[in-house]
Amino acid sequence: MKLHRVAAITLCVGACACAQTVTGLGDGQPGSRLNAASLSHRTASKPRQAAETSPRVVVFTGDRVIPQFVDGGSWQTSITVVNLENHSTSFDVLFLDDNGNDFFVPISGQGTVRGITISLATAASFTFQSTGRNPNLTSGWALLSQSNSDSVGMFAIFRQFNPGGQPQEAVVPSVNQFASHFVLPFDNTAYVTGIAMVNPTTNFVDIPVNIRNEAGQIIDTRHFSLGPYAHTAFALPAVWPSTNGIRGAIEFLTSGFGVGALGLRFNGSAFTSLNVLENFAWTQ
Repeated sequence: MKLHRVAAITLCVGACACAQTVTGLGDGQPGSRLNAASLSHRTASKPRQAAETSPRVVVFTGDRVIPQFVDGGSWQTSITVVNLENHSTSFDVLFLDDNGNDFFVPISGQGTVRGITISLATAASFTFQSTGRNPNLTSGWALLSQSNSDSVGMFAIFRQFNPGGQPQEAVVPSVNQFASHFVLPFDNTAYVTGIAMVNPTTNFVDIPVNIRNEAGQIIDTRHFSLGPYAHTAFALPAVWPSTNGIRGAIEFLTSGFGVGALGLRFNGSAFTSLNVLENFAWTQ
């Protein structure tokens, strides 16, 4: 399958010293796995996070994950990246769907692409956004993929357009720590809490779940799994009814390397992001 690079954009400052070079990645065949293939090749040839880590990981030192990326159906996502090094750096931002296939996203100025190659000069930054023009909502996740260990800052902003009202926004932090044991506080009283999770590994990940009330008592247990590069997102009360109408915390215990996760709390059309919590020592 031939890879095509589309819609290159170069922005220059000063005496035409290039601050940014941006190139969209596309291949014209929806459902391809070029992103997965390139990540697997990189994993096999040059593991970076830990030499003995099992399962094999696709996320190495410096890599960052956005656990949720949405476009269409009144939603739009923008991503900002910043070079934090004292030298230039290059990296890819790749998009994958719920099943780990290439996620083709319409990006303003780039066309519909499965990823973007970005080169940044020292202290340079770049922001790109999806068009949001598709009437149907599509979702997946994004990975900042590097062949080096340079430090790059990254975050996303979700934007929802409301007819006759002000657009609503929330900042979504990137994830670069992938704990196998973490907690997401939830509040489904006057709000609705949702969660997004992604498996950035080449293996299936099993995820046992304990749902705890505010007193710390386990009131329900669940179990699910994510395939290689897979992603899921859902509103807690719709999938786990035991969380309906209460506050508490959900404890996730994953096999292997762990997953990237974030929470979103909705209050009507308004919403905000929630970080998962780590470094605790609960026992059953």
